[in-house]
Amino acid sequence: MDKLFFKPDNAWVGDLIPYYEDGTYYAYYLHDPRVNPGEFAEETTWHLATTKDCRKFQYQGEAITRGGDDRPNKNIYTGSVIKKGENEYYAFYTAFNADIQIHGKSVQSVMRAFSTDLIHWETDEDFLFVADDSMYESFDWRDPYVFKNEEEGNYWMLLAARKKGGGAHRGGCTALCKSTDLVNWTYEEPFYAPEMYVTMECPEVFQMGGWWYLVFSTFSDRFTTHYRMARTLDGPWGIPDDDVFDTRADYAIKTAFDGQKRFAFGWIASKAGNNDYGPWEWGGTMVAHEIVQEPDGTLSVKPTEAMKDFYNQVLPVNDLCYYHCTAREEAGKTIIQSETLGAVLFPVPEQGFELGLTITPGQSAETGVALHTDTGMENGYFLRMDLSRRTAAWDMWPRSGQGVYQWQIKGDIPCQIETSRKLPAADTYHIRIFREDDLCVLYVNDRMAMSTRMYDHKGGLAGIYTVGGTAAVSGCQIKVK
Repeated sequence: MDKLFFKPDNAWVGDLIPYYEDGTYYAYYLHDPRVNPGEFAEETTWHLATTKDCRKFQYQGEAITRGGDDRPNKNIYTGSVIKKGENEYYAFYTAFNADIQIHGKSVQSVMRAFSTDLIHWETDEDFLFVADDSMYESFDWRDPYVFKNEEEGNYWMLLAARKKGGGAHRGGCTALCKSTDLVNWTYEEPFYAPEMYVTMECPEVFQMGGWWYLVFSTFSDRFTTHYRMARTLDGPWGIPDDDVFDTRADYAIKTAFDGQKRFAFGWIASKAGNNDYGPWEWGGTMVAHEIVQEPDGTLSVKPTEAMKDFYNQVLPVNDLCYYHCTAREEAGKTIIQSETLGAVLFPVPEQGFELGLTITPGQSAETGVALHTDTGMENGYFLRMDLSRRTAAWDMWPRSGQGVYQWQIKGDIPCQIETSRKLPAADTYHIRIFREDDLCVLYVNDRMAMSTRMYDHKGGLAGIYTVGGTAAVSGCQIKVK
């Protein structure tokens, strides 16, 4: 069955290692079979799915096999792919075996594999690159990103690392190593060491227009993928006002460039127990956004063209119902007004649809979108747009199972704070929602993504709501396959 988002059968997608060549995107990823309940990234290897449009993927199977229980690559983690000569490709990856330790801590190392067709890979058993244990710690030495520095005429390797003796919570850095032959590497001073994070996973750099960008993911401070920007590869690396690509749900983003467009590949995390109240897990379902470079150099994301073309049958929007509001038609818009919480709602499918609508904020501090709710707004999901603070976040109701006492309903948690994004100032907000199975990917003005999981509520009603004021909605459209 053709799907909007990719997930292998009986396994989950971990960190992406995308590579592009001759019209094909090679989406290598960490294939997590979750062999033991509650354990993640065990017996992990690189698998491959290929695509022409960053939406329809063809699963190609295992790309790089792991070693035995006594080998450094008992588990295979994130890395990168680079082409050196004609049909000569190298994959540098993280090798990990918890039983190999230095100073009482498990050691991470870098190994590499060779291919002539990007499909079949063979690990070079003689190549093993470890931290120097002088400038960098041995136990955080992973996610090698290898690229050709054309200006210097050599190869650079960036790694998720830790400064030797650095603090446990702020010592993470992006290490730098250099080579002229992809075999022998020198240890250099850290490429980027902000002293902000436990570690900075899955590093990547790329040039776009007149800017360089450094991408990395963190699980401390904020659990998400960040980027930094600079005019030169030497920095200094500025922190954009909104330095993320998506919510907490979409992690370990790395990019691929086809010569015209750049795409951000990540995974939307699953939740334990396949329910809304479960904690986020490692690994999930693949998603790709198209990256947009704004005039000031900052980066935004939008849906791929193939995503927008997936749902193509338009359903009528009818059977409107109103919750504590008055409504009137004016210049092609439905304007709703409420002294408290008010909404105009309409039926939506159980799953597998795209919902589009445009919100024009009025005199209200909060407005947003209700999804899979009921006529009493008792259950469902809510995109909460705080217009005074310029933030947007997903909320759900109820937020948890009620405790023994009536007040034990998590009223002190205002929303799913891990999904919060900065809301750009605009006169109107075009909302585009993609729903498939338990996935929801939302775009605001085709510039901001807000991905999440939705397990417990389906079908029902959707629409616009406002709190103590007015808002207008127009252009409502539902599309299915």
